[in-house]
Amino acid sequence: MYYKIIICVFGCATIPKYKEEILKINNTWRNLSNSSSVKILFFLGEEKVVELEGENYIYLPNIKNDYLSASYKQNLGLNYIYENYTCDYVLSCGTDTFINIPKLVNILSKFSSTDSLYIGGHGDYRTIHGQSYFFHSGGPGFILSYPCLKKIYPYLENITDIWITICKESNIHELNTACDVAISYFLQVLVKPEVIKLNTMFTNCNYKGYPCHLHQIDMREIVSCHNMTLTDFDDFYDILKKNNYFMDIYL
Repeated sequence: MYYKIIICVFGCATIPKYKEEILKINNTWRNLSNSSSVKILFFLGEEKVVELEGENYIYLPNIKNDYLSASYKQNLGLNYIYENYTCDYVLSCGTDTFINIPKLVNILSKFSSTDSLYIGGHGDYRTIHGQSYFFHSGGPGFILSYPCLKKIYPYLENITDIWITICKESNIHELNTACDVAISYFLQVLVKPEVIKLNTMFTNCNYKGYPCHLHQIDMREIVSCHNMTLTDFDDFYDILKKNNYFMDIYL
């Protein structure tokens, strides 16, 4: 089945805080998309929860709900999407992320989905095997074009385990659970996509700039933001609805 954009949300259904974030997504930014061209899928550990059932909830066999599981959920989620869908782009993020879907659709229309693209905003560098690699922060998420996803697909099932070995051998144990760094490393080593930086549109802060850019964020620019509390979800959702999703700004 074809979608223009598939959003791969990795989460945890068994811990109340994170389950509430999933429910809040369903009640806020998921409603910003009335388009049949956008699909949202939640990738969760194997333990099922009654309140979260249906085709949009994928419980991954043999995957736990510990901190490391985010890496498996991200990579196996991308793997699942490639095997079951066709799309122009896939966006991967966690459950404390808020996405302005209409603005996302407009932004991506500026690019060519036939190119191999790795798109995001807020990012940094990490040294691996003596070389510096840029990564888009997994907080606000990152986007892969379909050609990029196709090239990384053969490696997705094993990326997390290989990454843990690399961290051990390179004495960078603190990056074991850094699934955003890991996917970026393998993309740049194996795929070599074009890296697109939309810095102010994808922010690791919440919509107000908390915690690292307080009062420095122009919420009219935001495509995706992170560190969102349940109250933040409601407040930003109301702001977007009242201001026509800021669609006429910075496009």
